[in-house]
Amino acid sequence: MVLAADRLEFVERKPPLVFDEIDFTVVNPERLATRLADPLEYAQRVEHLVGVTQMETLMPRRSDEVERFLVQWTDDELGHARALGHLMELVGLQPVPLDGVVPPSQNAKIGALGRASKRLHEVIEVIWATSGAMNEHLAMTAYHRIDAILQADGEQALHETLFRRLRAHESAHKSFYATYAAARWATLRGWQRRLARATLRRTWAPVGATEAVDRPAFARTVVALSADDWRETLVDPLQSIAERIMGAAGEVGPIVERAVVLTLESDPAGEELLQRL
Repeated sequence: MVLAADRLEFVERKPPLVFDEIDFTVVNPERLATRLADPLEYAQRVEHLVGVTQMETLMPRRSDEVERFLVQWTDDELGHARALGHLMELVGLQPVPLDGVVPPSQNAKIGALGRASKRLHEVIEVIWATSGAMNEHLAMTAYHRIDAILQADGEQALHETLFRRLRAHESAHKSFYATYAAARWATLRGWQRRLARATLRRTWAPVGATEAVDRPAFARTVVALSADDWRETLVDPLQSIAERIMGAAGEVGPIVERAVVLTLESDPAGEELLQRL
């Protein structure tokens, strides 16, 4: 876990996102709202959602490194949600209502397993960290695409003071998740590895798109940001992360493409994108 500790220090040392230091100057609010309504709505909802997931429910056993990471990560995610919500209001978009957000119901059941068995907790940890690395890469990619659109449209203030920082935060988070997952994977027994792979195959979904009701929002975000190259920019890198941690492609299975296609099939714009293949 030495490398994970180094990555944790990197996460804690990174420059914070200070709300009062963000320049929310918008050159063309109408154009921004038209082009980025769906990605902003998805990102704002997810940043808040993960920030209030209450990880103590999912992982009642936590190492000092994970505990420290979650403190910093939660603060980052909620700060991202606040900034994105404010930007949405400035350009005439309605932030997603977030009152009453509660952790997924299955978190308590998973947490009970980890509380009862140290070996099962180790499996839960590696699934959590692997999924975290995949989803942080997904967020990083989305912010990169949003930032590119903003720069092309002359929205330099948002690029310099908001989206560059969001990308950097997600990259730092990913580095910890991936390093921790690899270190934990190296300690697992054979049956634990088989269980971890099988669980990831059955349960992985893009962050914020686990439930059927939330899949269309992710589909519209893919269409808005990666309509022409979603396999190259989303599927391939995320699949590679899972395989680097948990083994060869045949052992992990095409989990990312299956999950992304499922979301695309949930929305007319996504279905149209699939039909163009």
